[in-house]
Amino acid sequence: MATDSPAASPRQQFRLDIQGIRAVAVLLVVANHIAPGALPGGYVGVDVFFVVSGYLITTLLVREADANGRVSLSDFYARRARRILPAATVVTIATALASLLTLALLRTQTVLTDAVWATFFAANVRLATTGTDYFAQGEPPSPLRHYWSLAVEEQFYLVWPLLLMLCLLWARRRGGAQGGPSLRRAAGVLLAVVVVLSLAWSAWDTYASPVTAYFSTFARAWELGIGAACALLPRGLRLTSAARNALALGGLGAIGVATLTLTEATPFPGTAALLPVLGTAALIVAGEGERSTVVGRGLTVGPLVLIGDWSYSIYLWHWPVIVLVRSNLGPERFGSITVRLLTLVVVFALSWATFRWVETPFRTGRSWRRTGRALLIYPVSVATALATVLVAGQVMSYRLGEWSDEPAIELADYGDRHLGNDPYVALVRASVLAAEDGRAVPGDLTPGLLALRSQTAPLGQCDYRTGTTKLCPVGDVDAERTIVVLGDSRARALSPAVEEIGREYGYRVYVLVYSGCTATALQQVDRDTGRAWGACEEFKAWARTTVADLSPDLVVVSTAAGRLIDPRTGDTLDDTDDGYASALEQGWAELFEDLRAHADQVFIVGNTPKLPQETGVCLSNGHPDLGDCAFRPGRYAARDARLSFAAAETAGVGSVDASKWFCAYGLCPSVIGNYIALRDSHHMTPDYSRWLATPLAAELGIDAAATHQALPPR
Repeated sequence: MATDSPAASPRQQFRLDIQGIRAVAVLLVVANHIAPGALPGGYVGVDVFFVVSGYLITTLLVREADANGRVSLSDFYARRARRILPAATVVTIATALASLLTLALLRTQTVLTDAVWATFFAANVRLATTGTDYFAQGEPPSPLRHYWSLAVEEQFYLVWPLLLMLCLLWARRRGGAQGGPSLRRAAGVLLAVVVVLSLAWSAWDTYASPVTAYFSTFARAWELGIGAACALLPRGLRLTSAARNALALGGLGAIGVATLTLTEATPFPGTAALLPVLGTAALIVAGEGERSTVVGRGLTVGPLVLIGDWSYSIYLWHWPVIVLVRSNLGPERFGSITVRLLTLVVVFALSWATFRWVETPFRTGRSWRRTGRALLIYPVSVATALATVLVAGQVMSYRLGEWSDEPAIELADYGDRHLGNDPYVALVRASVLAAEDGRAVPGDLTPGLLALRSQTAPLGQCDYRTGTTKLCPVGDVDAERTIVVLGDSRARALSPAVEEIGREYGYRVYVLVYSGCTATALQQVDRDTGRAWGACEEFKAWARTTVADLSPDLVVVSTAAGRLIDPRTGDTLDDTDDGYASALEQGWAELFEDLRAHADQVFIVGNTPKLPQETGVCLSNGHPDLGDCAFRPGRYAARDARLSFAAAETAGVGSVDASKWFCAYGLCPSVIGNYIALRDSHHMTPDYSRWLATPLAAELGIDAAATHQALPPR
């Protein structure tokens, strides 16, 4: 990543070994991304960058304080603007446009949102938010995901120069006319506090919330602080040649060990990041002497120095190129050695061009040396990026509008086929036939494609993932009869149908759902930490107590299973493990027994299909016909449904097989009538859920004649 390194100012003292360290860092990151299995811990290259950045930035700031007795914030941010913004803006815009041209429009929509966050150096906040968003799980990686590390750096550098200025002011009051030892001592004490607090928080946050910790500036600040501390070491520090060589070899070895032993499963950053961070610090300190170490001489060979010069551009380009190539060719073709080598050629060609014609002119050109002019790069880059996003959004809307004349699928289209007496099931069958005929996608889709990913059933003030214990009745809120909807995100997706039933047939409805938290009596594993999910268990205990207090007329359960803890052994069970099915049956039996004791009726609604691809991504990818976006259902949803239905029958609980409302003849169409049935690959859209209120009511025994009514008008 970019730093205001001496490379940016040739007149300043220039350490070639630092360029070599940056080359090692970027090569580790690229290798990890293009061939993850080869260097499983290659992601520590980012941590190497953080340390180098902290060292170089602090070196420049302290040098300025020593020379001038002050630190100029305007000059500092002007240098950052020249160094960071031009290349970052070019790559952001290029990635947005390339996504518009090559990706499905629904994915492009996400990329454009990511581009806005990246432009404001808040990509880490965006990733932390989406990483903990249950409904965002399973989405392919954004080609702008790597901007999170730039965001961490820039957020750190919003604060660090100000703190250094305070240290300089303190040093002056202590009698120092300029920077000198007093500044270094004050800054050193402050850094020690920052590093200790940040490292402690990093260790805790990595344990408690690994996803947010990974992208957190608070959990990463200590890494930049370690680099800054290297810049504050006494200038007269002398180490023997043997000590410096040993330090350099140890530092390089630490980075190497981290690269080979850490994996994606390693809780990170936390204390695991100490190895690459301290290794990098050792390399920096060892290179401070007048004579090079053995490692230092290796780091200053021509190719490494050249890659170090290009490292910022390489970092910016490598990830979007990899993601876009892999997305368009598919994982299997991308696995070819030839394709990966050609991808690297493209990355390095783009990096050379960006370094030559974007980075260098802005960094060294005379016209950009004036502070005022350089600071203008900030608003210009923001305006340019936002304009690109707005134009791309308009293009997306125009392209989607090309379908506007295509009619919806209707039963009359297949009047010569016997589709059955149930009009809801018949419409699914007609939609499958339309897909088999290769008909065009209807224009008036409900919901619209661009709004699809935002289509989650509202919970109001009763989103129980926030820790609230409120009850928010919906449906007919004045009714005496009650229905409780219980489960995870599948129950949430079903809740609009039950709410509609409540309004239509006079039930007060309570939606007790917690996304990602299975309703079965088994303990669930937290997907982020890999440990028992305490918050989920607390919710389930509260939900059971609430059901007992409400004594509802009907409980409707809908839930997936996920990773569970075997109640007999305490081991974690995945859905492919031996013993998973028997443990799940036990969990269902205990749940149904508990609910039967407190509710007049209990139903389990299951077998919503899990498709191999997001329906919206397929529908917005080029100009597909309905047949391109009809899929065979996955087998695990059906297996889990069979287990739950068998347990329900044993317990005297009713069951509703929902598959007939999504699939027929072995296929699940993405569009049913004019409805997009699923918002992703397995959650109903609220509109389609409400459409199913009438047949669901019939299955629940609320109105046995409902399935014979005519279809509601569209």
